Amino acid sequence: AIVTSEEVLLRDPSDENVIPVVEELRRRLAPSSAAQHDGKDNLSGQHDAEAAEEDESPFEFRALEVTLEAICSFLDARTTELETNAYPALDDLTSKISSHNLDKVRKLKSGMTRLTARVQKVRDELEQLLDDDDDMADLYLSRKLAGASSPVSGSGGPNWFPASPTIGSKISRASRASAATIHGNENDVEELEMLLEVVICSLL
Repeated sequence: AIVTSEEVLLRDPSDENVIPVVEELRRRLAPSSAAQHDGKDNLSGQHDAEAAEEDESPFEFRALEVTLEAICSFLDARTTELETNAYPALDDLTSKISSHNLDKVRKLKSGMTRLTARVQKVRDELEQLLDDDDDMADLYLSRKLAGASSPVSGSGGPNWFPASPTIGSKISRASRASAATIHGNENDVEELEMLLEVVICSLL
Protein backbone atom coordinates (compact mmCIF):
# COMPACT_ATOMS: atom_id res chain seq x y z
CA ALA A 1 0.00 0.00 0.00
CA ILE A 2 1.03 3.59 -0.65
CA VAL A 3 -0.36 5.89 2.04
CA THR A 4 -0.51 9.67 1.67
CA SER A 5 -2.11 12.28 3.91
CA GLU A 6 -5.37 11.99 1.95
CA GLU A 7 -5.54 8.62 0.20
CA VAL A 8 -4.47 4.99 0.15
CA LEU A 9 -3.33 3.30 -3.07
CA LEU A 10 -3.45 -0.49 -3.26
CA ARG A 11 -1.69 -2.41 -6.00
CA ASP A 12 -4.33 -5.10 -6.44
CA PRO A 13 -7.51 -4.29 -4.46
CA SER A 14 -9.44 -7.12 -6.16
CA ASP A 15 -7.12 -9.81 -4.78
CA GLU A 16 -8.98 -12.09 -2.35
CA ASN A 17 -6.38 -11.43 0.36
CA VAL A 18 -6.64 -7.67 -0.10
CA ILE A 19 -10.42 -7.32 -0.31
CA PRO A 20 -10.91 -7.49 3.51
CA VAL A 21 -8.30 -4.74 3.90
CA VAL A 22 -10.07 -2.58 1.32
CA GLU A 23 -13.38 -3.05 3.11
CA GLU A 24 -11.87 -2.15 6.45
CA LEU A 25 -10.13 0.91 5.04
CA ARG A 26 -13.45 2.10 3.65
CA ARG A 27 -15.16 1.51 6.98
CA ARG A 28 -12.49 3.01 9.22
CA LEU A 29 -11.56 5.95 7.02
CA ALA A 30 -15.18 6.74 6.20
CA PRO A 31 -14.41 8.03 2.68
CA SER A 32 -16.94 10.17 0.90
CA SER A 33 -16.05 8.39 -2.31
CA ALA A 34 -13.85 5.55 -3.57
CA ALA A 35 -12.68 5.19 -7.15
CA GLN A 36 -10.60 2.69 -9.12
CA HIS A 37 -7.70 4.36 -10.90
CA ASP A 38 -5.00 2.65 -12.95
CA GLY A 39 -5.53 -0.67 -11.15
CA LYS A 40 -5.30 0.94 -7.71
CA ASP A 41 -7.97 1.57 -5.10
CA ASN A 42 -8.11 5.27 -4.29
CA LEU A 43 -9.70 6.04 -0.90
CA SER A 44 -10.51 9.67 -0.17
CA GLY A 45 -9.48 11.24 3.11
CA GLN A 46 -12.68 13.26 3.70
CA HIS A 47 -14.62 12.33 6.82
CA ASP A 48 -17.99 13.14 8.36
CA ALA A 49 -18.34 15.12 11.58
CA GLU A 50 -19.89 12.31 13.57
CA ALA A 51 -17.00 9.93 12.87
CA ALA A 52 -14.49 12.67 13.66
CA GLU A 53 -15.45 12.52 17.32
CA GLU A 54 -14.25 8.93 17.66
CA ASP A 55 -10.62 9.19 16.59
CA GLU A 56 -8.39 12.25 16.24
CA SER A 57 -5.47 10.40 14.66
CA PRO A 58 -4.19 11.68 11.30
CA PHE A 59 -5.57 9.97 8.21
CA GLU A 60 -2.24 8.30 7.42
CA PHE A 61 -2.00 6.73 10.88
CA ARG A 62 -5.49 5.32 10.73
CA ALA A 63 -4.66 3.84 7.33
CA LEU A 64 -1.38 2.49 8.73
CA GLU A 65 -3.27 1.05 11.69
CA VAL A 66 -5.55 -0.94 9.38
CA THR A 67 -2.65 -2.32 7.31
CA LEU A 68 -0.64 -3.27 10.40
CA GLU A 69 -3.67 -5.04 11.86
CA ALA A 70 -4.01 -6.94 8.59
CA ILE A 71 -0.36 -8.01 8.69
CA CYS A 72 -0.53 -9.10 12.34
CA SER A 73 -3.79 -10.96 11.83
CA PHE A 74 -2.47 -12.71 8.73
CA LEU A 75 0.65 -13.87 10.58
CA ASP A 76 -1.42 -14.89 13.58
CA ALA A 77 -3.74 -16.93 11.36
CA ARG A 78 -0.78 -18.69 9.72
CA THR A 79 0.64 -19.48 13.16
CA THR A 80 -2.67 -20.98 14.31
CA GLU A 81 -2.91 -22.98 11.09
CA LEU A 82 0.57 -24.41 11.56
CA GLU A 83 -0.08 -25.28 15.19
CA THR A 84 -3.36 -26.99 14.28
CA ASN A 85 -1.58 -29.16 11.71
CA ALA A 86 1.55 -29.75 13.77
CA TYR A 87 0.09 -31.56 16.76
CA PRO A 88 -1.68 -34.33 14.77
CA ALA A 89 1.42 -34.74 12.59
CA LEU A 90 3.64 -35.14 15.65
CA ASP A 91 1.18 -37.61 17.17
CA ASP A 92 1.22 -39.65 13.97
CA LEU A 93 5.01 -39.65 13.92
CA THR A 94 5.15 -40.70 17.58
CA SER A 95 2.80 -43.61 17.00
CA LYS A 96 4.39 -44.68 13.72
CA ILE A 97 7.73 -43.62 12.30
CA SER A 98 7.46 -43.67 8.53
CA SER A 99 8.77 -41.68 5.58
CA HIS A 100 5.30 -40.24 5.02
CA ASN A 101 4.95 -39.00 8.59
CA LEU A 102 8.51 -37.70 8.63
CA ASP A 103 7.87 -35.79 5.42
CA LYS A 104 4.75 -34.15 6.91
CA VAL A 105 6.67 -33.02 9.98
CA ARG A 106 9.57 -31.80 7.84
CA LYS A 107 7.22 -29.67 5.73
CA LEU A 108 5.58 -28.21 8.82
CA LYS A 109 8.98 -27.39 10.29
CA SER A 110 10.00 -25.63 7.07
CA GLY A 111 6.76 -23.67 7.11
CA MET A 112 7.33 -22.63 10.71
CA THR A 113 10.88 -21.54 9.91
CA ARG A 114 9.66 -19.37 7.03
CA LEU A 115 6.89 -17.89 9.18
CA THR A 116 9.30 -17.14 12.04
CA ALA A 117 11.65 -15.38 9.62
CA ARG A 118 8.75 -13.37 8.21
CA VAL A 119 7.58 -12.27 11.66
CA GLN A 120 11.13 -11.35 12.63
CA LYS A 121 11.54 -9.28 9.47
CA VAL A 122 8.42 -7.27 10.27
CA ARG A 123 9.61 -6.72 13.85
CA ASP A 124 13.11 -5.70 12.71
CA GLU A 125 11.70 -3.15 10.26
CA LEU A 126 9.42 -1.61 12.90
CA GLU A 127 12.14 -1.55 15.56
CA GLN A 128 14.54 0.09 13.13
CA LEU A 129 11.93 2.75 12.45
CA LEU A 130 11.33 3.27 16.18
CA ASP A 131 15.05 3.87 16.69
CA ASP A 132 15.10 6.86 14.34
CA ASP A 133 13.01 9.85 15.45
CA ASP A 134 13.69 11.67 12.18
CA ASP A 135 12.21 8.81 10.14
CA MET A 136 9.27 8.68 12.56
CA ALA A 137 8.66 12.41 12.19
CA ASP A 138 8.71 12.06 8.40
CA LEU A 139 5.68 9.77 8.63
CA TYR A 140 3.53 12.59 10.04
CA LEU A 141 2.29 13.49 6.57
CA SER A 142 -0.72 15.56 7.66
CA ARG A 143 1.42 17.58 10.05
CA LYS A 144 3.99 18.23 7.35
CA LEU A 145 1.22 19.27 4.99
CA ALA A 146 -0.58 21.56 7.40
CA GLY A 147 2.34 22.78 9.48
CA ALA A 148 1.50 22.81 13.17
CA SER A 149 -2.26 22.52 12.65
CA SER A 150 -4.36 19.81 14.29
CA PRO A 151 -4.31 16.27 12.81
CA VAL A 152 -6.99 15.32 10.33
CA SER A 153 -9.95 13.82 12.11
CA GLY A 154 -11.62 10.61 11.11
CA SER A 155 -13.28 7.44 12.24
CA GLY A 156 -11.90 4.73 14.45
CA GLY A 157 -13.23 1.26 15.02
CA PRO A 158 -12.88 -1.97 16.93
CA ASN A 159 -10.86 -4.98 15.90
CA TRP A 160 -12.05 -6.57 12.68
CA PHE A 161 -10.26 -9.86 12.00
CA PRO A 162 -12.30 -12.72 13.54
CA ALA A 163 -9.29 -15.04 13.58
CA SER A 164 -7.49 -12.75 16.03
CA PRO A 165 -9.92 -10.83 18.27
CA THR A 166 -7.32 -9.03 20.36
CA ILE A 167 -4.74 -7.70 17.90
CA GLY A 168 -6.97 -5.12 16.22
CA SER A 169 -8.48 -3.89 19.49
CA LYS A 170 -5.07 -3.42 21.10
CA ILE A 171 -3.75 -1.44 18.16
CA SER A 172 -6.94 0.64 17.92
CA ARG A 173 -6.92 1.45 21.64
CA ALA A 174 -3.27 2.50 21.47
CA SER A 175 -3.96 4.71 18.48
CA ARG A 176 -6.95 6.43 20.10
CA ALA A 177 -5.25 6.81 23.49
CA SER A 178 -2.12 8.31 21.98
CA ALA A 179 -4.14 10.73 19.84
CA ALA A 180 -5.50 12.30 23.01
CA THR A 181 -1.97 13.18 24.15
CA ILE A 182 -0.72 14.85 20.96
CA HIS A 183 -0.58 18.65 20.88
CA GLY A 184 0.87 19.39 17.44
CA ASN A 185 4.53 19.50 18.46
CA GLU A 186 6.39 18.93 15.21
CA ASN A 187 9.07 16.92 17.04
CA ASP A 188 6.58 14.77 18.96
CA VAL A 189 6.40 11.21 17.61
CA GLU A 190 4.60 9.66 20.59
CA GLU A 191 1.45 8.75 18.67
CA LEU A 192 3.26 6.73 16.04
CA GLU A 193 5.64 5.31 18.64
CA MET A 194 2.76 3.91 20.70
CA LEU A 195 1.11 2.42 17.63
CA LEU A 196 4.26 0.64 16.47
CA GLU A 197 5.14 -0.59 19.96
CA VAL A 198 1.76 -2.29 20.27
CA VAL A 199 2.28 -3.96 16.90
CA ILE A 200 5.72 -5.21 17.95
CA CYS A 201 4.30 -6.61 21.19
CA SER A 202 1.62 -8.47 19.24
CA LEU A 203 4.38 -10.13 17.16
CA LEU A 204 6.18 -11.56 20.19
